Amino acid sequence: MKNLIKKFVIPFSGVALLVASPVSAELYDLQLNAEVIVPSPEETRIQHLSWPKITRTKSGVLVLAYSAGIGHNQGGSGLAVSISKDEGQSFSPPKVLTYFPDDDDRYDDMGNLAMGTSEDGKSVLILAMGFNKERGNTVLGWRSSDDGETWDRIDTNNLAENKTGSVFGHVFPVPGKGLAVCGHYRNPKGNGIWIAYSEDEGASWGSPHTISEERFFEPVFIFSQDRLIGLVRENDAHAYHQFVSDDLGESWEFTRTAIQGNAKAVHPSPFLVSDPRNPDVLYALISEREPSHQITLWKSKPNPLEWKPVCKVTEGGGDWTYPWMTHLGGNEWYLVYYQGDKKASSIYGRRVSIPEN
Repeated sequence: MKNLIKKFVIPFSGVALLVASPVSAELYDLQLNAEVIVPSPEETRIQHLSWPKITRTKSGVLVLAYSAGIGHNQGGSGLAVSISKDEGQSFSPPKVLTYFPDDDDRYDDMGNLAMGTSEDGKSVLILAMGFNKERGNTVLGWRSSDDGETWDRIDTNNLAENKTGSVFGHVFPVPGKGLAVCGHYRNPKGNGIWIAYSEDEGASWGSPHTISEERFFEPVFIFSQDRLIGLVRENDAHAYHQFVSDDLGESWEFTRTAIQGNAKAVHPSPFLVSDPRNPDVLYALISEREPSHQITLWKSKPNPLEWKPVCKVTEGGGDWTYPWMTHLGGNEWYLVYYQGDKKASSIYGRRVSIPEN
């Protein structure tokens, strides 16, 4: 496998941010109870709702995408969407766009997904993985130009049928390259983190470029203040590692354990975003499973990247987390995650207020 990295620096001076308890929730008053916004359906084939992503269209519609199946990777699941036209007060029932193995018997389940909008803001884009354990995988894509009411398939052939693996995080613009999306390789391709670009507003996607060949997962990347910045998951590290490129992906600097909450807790599914009110502020949502069972908000400048905890956002347990946020305007954001058990789970959500820094 060709590795396109020209520089790969591991700075041993990086210090993990170890905190037993983040700053008091009173600082931002975020620790409020979320509510079920899409309940687990009675239909058993889609009773496990999980791994949500959410974005807001130009017209103010919230489009929510997630996996819907018989259970957590139990063989039988697909991509579903719901929309809200009242700023998250209510969401439509699940609308299933594809379902495995019904639509393609090479794959048993839908896995992770990535979501965003076209550069002109007129279309919502979703890319999602179908897989059959470690034996095979594919990446499929959809685009909606009417706020999530109807969906058309897009061309993901360069990412599909064992060319990549999982897709995750944002669909986001990169100057001079168009839209970008990231994911991690899976067998039979191997290990590593990849990035791919679209030059036609997401209608088709180019071949993946390798960022790392390490066995990392669920990359969430953004472009902010002339830098490509990404967080990745490694279960054994109980932390998130960080990638940064100052030359549009030609070379990458790697920081191990860039963010760490409870050092005993597995950290699944990182989230990273730039504050549209102030591009000099980045936010990260940090998920922690046993023993802490919590989601916390962290922040940093894009340069230098020095992550600091802000407050606890919510806590829970069972089969849960995968938080995602979208900006509503002003200091208002909308947060989603999933929670339940291995068979049945629901999507939770609520508005949060983050004062301008």
